[in-house]
Formats: sequence, C-alpha cells, structure tokens
Amino acid sequence: MSFTAHNIRLPDGRETFPEIGYLVADSTWMKAAARVLRVVYGEALPEKSIADLGCLEGGYTAEFSRMGMRAVGIEVRQANFENCQRVRQELGLPNLDFKKDDVWNLAEYGQFDAMFCCGLLYHLDQPAKFIRLMADHARGVVIINTHYAVEKESAVFKLSPLTENEGLPGKWYAEHNAESESEIEAFKWTSWMNKLSFWLTKPAILQTLQDCGFDLVFEQSDWLHDGIRPSMEGGYYSTHHRGMFVGIRSAEIQRAAAGRR
Repeated sequence: MSFTAHNIRLPDGRETFPEIGYLVADSTWMKAAARVLRVVYGEALPEKSIADLGCLEGGYTAEFSRMGMRAVGIEVRQANFENCQRVRQELGLPNLDFKKDDVWNLAEYGQFDAMFCCGLLYHLDQPAKFIRLMADHARGVVIINTHYAVEKESAVFKLSPLTENEGLPGKWYAEHNAESESEIEAFKWTSWMNKLSFWLTKPAILQTLQDCGFDLVFEQSDWLHDGIRPSMEGGYYSTHHRGMFVGIRSAEIQRAAAGRR
C-alpha cells in the first residue's frame, strides 16, 4: 500500500504510513473530534452516522467507524479512493463505507447525524455555500478543521489582500493551473476543479454556522498539539491560522440525553 498521509493500524498490526510517526487514532485532531461526538451523543454514539468529507485516505473515517458510528467517507481522487477501499477491505467493518465523488454532491447520500470536514474548506471557492450544504444534511453536529484568513499578511501562505466573496470577508489562495482532470488527479494536496480557493475569516466561519441554525457554535482549542497557550502565542496556531470550529443543534443533545434515560 502506498499511503502519503494517514497512518492507520490494521488488524494484523501493520500500519499504512508508519513513516509519519503517529497513528490517525492518536492525532490531536481525531481525539478532539471524538470528544465532541461523545459529549453530544454519549452511549447513543453507535446509533449515529457521520460523513467524512474529502476523506483523503480514509483514516478519520475508519476511526469513526471504530467508535461504532456508521461512517461514510467521500473522496474524489482515484488514488486516494483506492487506498480507502484497501482500508475498508482490511478492517472488514460493516459500518464503514467510502464513495468516490465530489463533495459538492453530498446531497445524493442523504442525511447524517454529524459532518466532519477536515482539511477541505480552505480548498473551496464557495466555502460559505458548502457550510450551508453541510448544515442541510447534518442533523446535529458539524466539525470543521480549516485554515482561515486574518487581516495581517501570512508568513506561511501566499494569500490575496483581504477582500469579500459570497458577501463575507476572507482572502483568495491560488491552488493550481492544471487544465485536465489527469493533472488535477496528480495533485493530492490541492483543490479539485477550482483553481482559486477562498479562506474565510474566523468570524465569518462562526457566523455562517450560526446562520445555518446551529445554536451552539464555538472554536475548539484542545486539539492544539503543542499546548494551547504556546501554540496561540507563537506556535502552529499563530503562524498557520488553523482552527477547529463546531456547530451543534442543542436540541439534538437533549434528544440524545432523553434517549439515554
């Protein structure tokens, strides 16, 4: 197996990408997402479903299924999808599935209790529209792990000056100049068809979640792997402007709690 991102431990003890030095299951991003889902759904978690959007090599999707959820990963690139299929075959979990498709076709797969959008939103040219799409098909929870735009110039990424798109503030980012699908297929770490992506500001992301009907909206900080304060004051968070944003419909928590009584 030729993996480039997700290190998943298989039932026989093999790992898909040991060179990275840690398992997806042990990553702070995965653990933070798992904490939110367990707080919301508690013992009812195995009855719930989640869509992992732009799932890459299926590592997070696999871990959600290992938590007992019905997990569906959507991935458009063929090479990545083939790795997802290998993971599914190796794990043999009946609640794990993958779809080869553009995430903009999310509506074709019905409703889910939760959405996990990690490393995808900042590769889209209409991110607010996509947040609304996720909200339309998520009964209870949306978890977004993404870069965001800030007013000052980034020392890491080449972004446009602060501007507006979809009526919201943010900055443009150039993805690629590919003209054919075969060229785009080879770029595992870029957008799909759009050549420019738009990075919303943090307030714009949070406001859009609220506007979509999530009445509990917050930025989750416990994923910061080098510590919250060090990361925010000079580490990864302060240089890469990446956060985890959560929208929850509180009525969903109440229903889940009532079902556990």
